[in-house]
Amino acid sequence: MTGAFLTRLRNFILTALAQVLIFSRIHLFGYATAYIYIIFILKLPRHASRNEIMLWAFAMGLLVDIFGSTPGIHSAAATLLAFLRPYILESFLQKGTPDDFTPSAAAIGWSKYLVYSSVSLLILCTTILLIELFTVNHPLILLVGVGSSTLLSMLFIVATEFFNRK
Repeated sequence: MTGAFLTRLRNFILTALAQVLIFSRIHLFGYATAYIYIIFILKLPRHASRNEIMLWAFAMGLLVDIFGSTPGIHSAAATLLAFLRPYILESFLQKGTPDDFTPSAAAIGWSKYLVYSSVSLLILCTTILLIELFTVNHPLILLVGVGSSTLLSMLFIVATEFFNRK
């Protein structure tokens, strides 16, 4: 096994444990939930194939689903995000960016990284809440849930990025 794979596996396990044991238990005002497992998906290298990204994302979502008793909600949302991630990432990169590039605030700048993370979080949170509510008859609940979960998750993503800067 290569060192990159072992590092990725370690990050996968640590992120999954943090999500399942800590962040899945945070529900502010009954609406906001922190989804920090998205950090693992956002930080996968650019050169990773779409199938590899989708497999890692599905496995992460499946773990969150198993330990959170949410049948398939997170695995579906994470897989959708992984499918869309190359398109989202490419819109924030300059031409000529090397293939071994790993997205971070230091690499692409804070403003681009915040927008990249926000767009990805909006996709993830909207998908999770649409599947969870299974209706659009309550648009205010959907908007409050998506907005508050996105903001809370962004707070933790920014904190993580700030403390992990090199």
